[in-house]
Amino acid sequence: MRGLSTPVSQKWIDFAKYWLTQHIHNTDFRYKDKMPHHVADPYVWDESYQVYHTRLDDEHVILFNLMQELGENPDDVDLLNKNRDVYRDHFDYEEKQFMACGEPCDADAHKKKHDIFFKTLTWIKNTDFKYVDLLPHHVPKPYNWEDSLEVFYHRLDDEHKQLFDHLREVGHTPESTQHLSDLKFKMRAHFDYERGFFCNSETYHDCEEHSKKHEIFYKRLYAMENPVPIGEVDWAKNWLVQHIKNTDFQYKFKLNTYHHEVPRPYVWQPYLEVYYQRLDDEHVVLFDAIRDSVEHPEDQAKYDYLYKTMVDHFEYEQSEFLKIPNFDEYSQDHINKHTNFLAKLKAASVPLDCDFINYVEDWLVQHIMNTDFAYRGKMMHEVPEPYIWEPSFMTFYKQIDDEHVKLFDCIRECSENPSDETAFSTCKSLLRMHFDYEESEFCKVPDYDCYGHYLKHYNFQTKFQEAHTPLSAEVTTWAKDWLAQHIKNTDFAYRGKLFLRRHYVVPDPYVWDESFLVNIKQLDDEHVGLFDAVREVEAHREDQAVWDKMVDLFNEHFRYEEGMFTTILDNKHNIAEHRGRHVGIMNTVQGAVVPITEEITEFVKNWLAQHIKNTDFDYRGKMPEIFAVPEPYKWDRSFAVFYPDMDNEHKPLFTCVADLEKTPEDATLLASCLKSYVDHFVHEQKLFLESSTYADVDKYQHINKHNAFLATMRGLSTPVSQKWIDFAKYWLTQHIHNTDFRYKDKMPHHVADPYVWDESFQVYHTRLDDEHVILFNLMQELGENPDDVDLLNKNRDVYRDHFDYEEKQFMACGEPCDADAHKKKHDIFFKTLTW
Repeated sequence: MRGLSTPVSQKWIDFAKYWLTQHIHNTDFRYKDKMPHHVADPYVWDESYQVYHTRLDDEHVILFNLMQELGENPDDVDLLNKNRDVYRDHFDYEEKQFMACGEPCDADAHKKKHDIFFKTLTWIKNTDFKYVDLLPHHVPKPYNWEDSLEVFYHRLDDEHKQLFDHLREVGHTPESTQHLSDLKFKMRAHFDYERGFFCNSETYHDCEEHSKKHEIFYKRLYAMENPVPIGEVDWAKNWLVQHIKNTDFQYKFKLNTYHHEVPRPYVWQPYLEVYYQRLDDEHVVLFDAIRDSVEHPEDQAKYDYLYKTMVDHFEYEQSEFLKIPNFDEYSQDHINKHTNFLAKLKAASVPLDCDFINYVEDWLVQHIMNTDFAYRGKMMHEVPEPYIWEPSFMTFYKQIDDEHVKLFDCIRECSENPSDETAFSTCKSLLRMHFDYEESEFCKVPDYDCYGHYLKHYNFQTKFQEAHTPLSAEVTTWAKDWLAQHIKNTDFAYRGKLFLRRHYVVPDPYVWDESFLVNIKQLDDEHVGLFDAVREVEAHREDQAVWDKMVDLFNEHFRYEEGMFTTILDNKHNIAEHRGRHVGIMNTVQGAVVPITEEITEFVKNWLAQHIKNTDFDYRGKMPEIFAVPEPYKWDRSFAVFYPDMDNEHKPLFTCVADLEKTPEDATLLASCLKSYVDHFVHEQKLFLESSTYADVDKYQHINKHNAFLATMRGLSTPVSQKWIDFAKYWLTQHIHNTDFRYKDKMPHHVADPYVWDESFQVYHTRLDDEHVILFNLMQELGENPDDVDLLNKNRDVYRDHFDYEEKQFMACGEPCDADAHKKKHDIFFKTLTW
């Protein structure tokens, strides 16, 4: 070509056309699939990569995006695992397509390239996760504590949550000295508190090794300075997750000195659920039986019933957890605890001693949370035969339960027709759609182990989707067992937590039973009446009076119930939504005409059953306690709020009402009584409005209650009616217990000046009182010499020593001494002193 000159001859033109044609086909074609293509940066799919297969093109887009993310976050082990999962799924699907094509698609060579690439992807290691003999655990993103990290000791879990929060704050603002200081302080305090439990446990024996891990971590944390490098933050985040799951989990159910809160009143609570219906039901009965013996300590028959119920429960429970594979050591320890407890029950006699009663109540709570919880999610459940869904698998969410029914049906059909490709394909689609929907719901729940649950789905899908027809009996038997165990051991953990209304079975015949108990006698009695009224309408559909009576009963019940649940404080119950549901049902049935149709009665029956269990149940245990009005009507120590001025002012409030009851015509007494209430309310409001720890919403509601009461009193004239006297006695009794008690420990006391201890601060413990005197004196000296660094350091040392000694005393006392809250106040104060 270089020797050519114009005009170019036709001979050369013909040669060039021939050469290029042959060269491309015979020579260039030899480098097909071997030459590097341009790699886009940023790594984004474009149309030049189109293979004209919709699903494959869509998946290629996702692969590009995931790899770009991994390039931007090379230390993210979750993202690496996600890449592996998605690439593997894509290769599986793509290979099914081109293997069917065979040699024309160069199928074997294509698959070999997949295998080589995937092998390199599984070889990738993250240097942050070099743990000997231990695999790294999922690190949540965003970095929030979740219930897969639960150690089942309330304060330890709370502290772990706070550590997550502090680490996240440091990550957001690495230049903040306060956030880094908070993290160091909280981490040190947590390690010290946790060590006090695991080093004193009778069954956990890794105190020194565990403590050593703490110290190695804390040494590196303490050395961090602002701005904290993001790599250091990521290292600390990862360390905490791995440490909780690899090390803290070893003390689960072994911290025998840790004290879980005992519910008051002594009624089984959902947080004690072990997710096995019969065992949970039996625990409910045990609580009831213990409470019955507590209330009747002289009753031998009730105590015999308690003992027998406990024996029967232990025998059944043992028969179940003994079936768990590789659980021998735990099982023997569990049985020993049962045996020892029963021996103490057997040795006791009526009348039951108060200390023994407290021991029994406490033992059951600690035993469930420290021992029974270890078998949660491990029990072997019976697989139904024939393989048909039954109510014992109910999650109480309609769509999820309906989908579970279909999964049972499709797996059964696959086992009965193992060669039916259509049935197998349909079942795989149903499983995929169900898992997608279920994951979209449970991943919305704060603190739920979304990732752990997802992995169980993924592992099942990997094995089941790779199966081929004809399906072996081994595969279908495994799938049946997996679904049955998964629903009861895993899905049951989200029961009552999803942001969906639960769907309960409507009783037939339509009669109220104890599963509808809200544990408030009048409301339970009224619910019984509503069930009865609906049945009456069913029996007399043509009778307008029967229908009207039912509507009136619903309205009266709603008015009383709303009057009660509107007293619930702290937004613990959704009052507006509850009222809205009442209004909704009444609007729906309004205007119904006789004869009342079956459609209407079925609607009302279903509404009432779902409403009690979905909505009314939410106020169980949240209503303010109803206290007995004292007789004779006078102040006693049960009303003490432990502020001398307030307690002294409360006394004449009782006295004047009692005097008005004796002389209701005395106008001077009425005026004096009104003045006592007004003066007290003004003084009380002044004090609690100055408090920085009494919540604003509590202050607002407290003042409103004062004003509402005064409005009734200002309208009085003599003679004062007995009706108002009864109301006032009831109001003051409930108000002090349910409202004034909320400011206990939150109101400001007078601060002495000069700052000198006096007997009003006496706690009647010689050493503590002596140390309090010294603390007062030291702080007075510091106030007089604010620039004296030696005096500041002396304050720190003496306060720290005092707190250490005092905490040993009240931590041994536990819940009755409000130990955790007391220690927290020490920590907050000492933190300000170290600043």
